Amino acid sequence: MASPFLSPSEVSSLLRICLKQTYKLLNKGELPGSFKLGGIWFIDRDILMDGLKAKAQKPKPRGIENGGRNSRHNL
Repeated sequence: MASPFLSPSEVSSLLRICLKQTYKLLNKGELPGSFKLGGIWFIDRDILMDGLKAKAQKPKPRGIENGGRNSRHNL
């Protein structure tokens, strides 16, 4: 049975970012489900995925940026 926890290296591969950026996100507390135990990072796979889905934003409909008014810059 696979571990429910990911390593920082596995998270880097999953998110397709470099390991240095992963550690920055971990240290800033921006990766859901992460905690440090004895100096080692553990990231709960399910919590991470649920948290990332919750952070995902839907694209805004066009024209909303200007209070619904059309701008000459909206193509």
